[in-house]
Amino acid sequence: MAQGYKTKFSRSDDGSSYTPVAGMLDIDPGEESRGSVEMTPIDGTSGYMDYDPSGLRDAGEVSITLIWKETDSGQQALRADYDSDTNKYYQIEYPEGTKVEFTGHIIGWGKAVPKDDKITRTVKFKISGKPTVTAGS
Repeated sequence: MAQGYKTKFSRSDDGSSYTPVAGMLDIDPGEESRGSVEMTPIDGTSGYMDYDPSGLRDAGEVSITLIWKETDSGQQALRADYDSDTNKYYQIEYPEGTKVEFTGHIIGWGKAVPKDDKITRTVKFKISGKPTVTAGS
């Protein structure tokens, strides 16, 4: 059974030199989607609608939850990415070595401050283009 323990998240300005982001608690890689066109003929007999795939695919969004560490260089870089008006490079590395790399920008920057638990930071990314998946061992 695969577990998420030891999954890593990193960011980069150039797509080659990545800075790890410390304190990751959870990651939601989201889901991809694509359009469809309703093609049900007016004289259909099945009672069900017919669809054909169409349009462009949307790689979706990625959301991460971090233990808030204002001094972590990776979290500081994410804040700079949020303030930037350009796409950056991000990488998810799973424990068995599979890497998912994507370009995108930060669309959400939140924080939770419970009275009796750790302070957390949530960051949401909009993926631009097609992610690259490199299978691990």
